[in-house]
Amino acid sequence: MERSPFRAILSLLIGTHSTNFAAHMRSRNLLPLALLVSTALSAVSAFAGDDDKKTVAPIIQDPLTKGMAEIEVLGGYMHSPVVMGGGKRPEFDYAGGDVRWGYIITPALLDQSFLRGDFEVLLDGFGDGVTSGPGSYLAGGSLLFRYNFFHPGSRIIPYIQAGGGGLHSDAVEDQSQRLIGGDFEFILEGDIGLRFILNDRWSILAEGSFQHISNADTAARNVGVNALGGRVGVGWIY
Repeated sequence: MERSPFRAILSLLIGTHSTNFAAHMRSRNLLPLALLVSTALSAVSAFAGDDDKKTVAPIIQDPLTKGMAEIEVLGGYMHSPVVMGGGKRPEFDYAGGDVRWGYIITPALLDQSFLRGDFEVLLDGFGDGVTSGPGSYLAGGSLLFRYNFFHPGSRIIPYIQAGGGGLHSDAVEDQSQRLIGGDFEFILEGDIGLRFILNDRWSILAEGSFQHISNADTAARNVGVNALGGRVGVGWIY
């Protein structure tokens, strides 16, 4: 074992001048003090020189764990048409906000994989104003299922989510258009997003989204809407 520098210095002094040192200590009755100093130096050396014992960093808890809930508030913009299956559709753009309540329903899955994460279910209520196209608003709600990808200590959490629900738009009153033809329309969506963890409560979210709106031919007019866009917002975990 490597000797501490304090012991080495003390041994050198004692070894080099052992006779004179001892006599000097006895003559002044300071030998007990010297022993006390030596003991103290040895204790300090043992404390300061124990470099081989690494300090273990505290384990960082998973940022999202089973049983946690959150509230998200987001705003965004969607643009249509994104034509699928050929044909031409009139422009239909809308912008607005979403308020979501989410709940983590599983523990961390695929623990030893880069796909490690958990599932979250979200209730989404939204309202949008039409910026281009028939009507003036859309309002409704969806049920979303999200998979969060994360590892202990993660501050950037990618996620994917998909779900569906229903909405109403006053565009149905415009008989000259065929995009939205029912008082009740279905909405399906898929999203890819990123969560930026700020602290144990707050985070920033950004996501890209695809939405499809139609009435599944329950009404005579059902051209439907295919839109691409994005949202940004904040989340509060509790």
